[in-house]
Amino acid sequence: MPLGAPLDQAGSFALLDHFAELGGNFIDTARMYSDWIPGEKSRSERVLGDWLRARSNRDRFVIATKGMHPDLSTVHIPRSSAAEIRADLEGSLRTLRVDVVDLYWLHRDDPARPVEHFVDVLNAFVREGKIRAFGLSNWTAERLRAAHAYARASGQQTLAASQPFWCLGNRQSKPPPFHGLAWLDRAAHAFHVETGIAVIPYTAQAKGYFTKAQLPPEQRPRDFAEHEFNTPPNQALARIVGELARARGVTANAIVLGFLWTRAFPVVPIVGASRPRQLDDNFAAIGFRLSAEEMRTLEAASASGLG
Repeated sequence: MPLGAPLDQAGSFALLDHFAELGGNFIDTARMYSDWIPGEKSRSERVLGDWLRARSNRDRFVIATKGMHPDLSTVHIPRSSAAEIRADLEGSLRTLRVDVVDLYWLHRDDPARPVEHFVDVLNAFVREGKIRAFGLSNWTAERLRAAHAYARASGQQTLAASQPFWCLGNRQSKPPPFHGLAWLDRAAHAFHVETGIAVIPYTAQAKGYFTKAQLPPEQRPRDFAEHEFNTPPNQALARIVGELARARGVTANAIVLGFLWTRAFPVVPIVGASRPRQLDDNFAAIGFRLSAEEMRTLEAASASGLG
């Protein structure tokens, strides 16, 4: 699960407690999460660090965080020097109050720098004991493949995972209002099939769109019409999701997650929740798989380009 901005500290602690009670053990955050809200910087990391310290349970969790995100006031200017990446990592270690990050992501790519630069910097952190593994978020297939090849050729640790924007319906959503995002396309899908490297996608549940679409119109959120996934193609796709969910006796959320899990490589969707019942729904869907025919139906209706 990610740890974001909507909840206060007490609400965040309650949600994290419930996550732990359900057996969850992987938490994904980032150095810049919540920075879009005026006030405290790196609040997501700080709240998570407070919770880990209060519960004395650091060893129970795989902690992932991200660095190297551009400043939000100048998102077109990369922050990709070795010094900037190091400053972000060491800042995260202090804010989380941990000795090592289990999985450290580069939040964005900077194609102006060679992949060797990033692989060498990240492996230096591994040797220093500051991270255990690393991943690359929002990197294209070409760059992922080049980084993996260089790591192997140089005898260094390679990426443990990639983190793209990937979910059912993302190809038919409204354009995301962010700079530097990378989708999981056919080439990236092929890379993960060939290498077996895991994908840990963000926005994995289409921001709840397909679940909300199953509600009667009067029960949907007031801003549902403005939802970034609410486009005519996704409205048609939502009807298919509903039909499959009813036929299989599961929730729409299980169909959405099953679309990611039914792959030839490991997928660990980043799920979002702000209420305990949402966590319950996510845990109930763990491991759900779709048939080949169901996958073909969803691939075609979502114009995923992966089928």
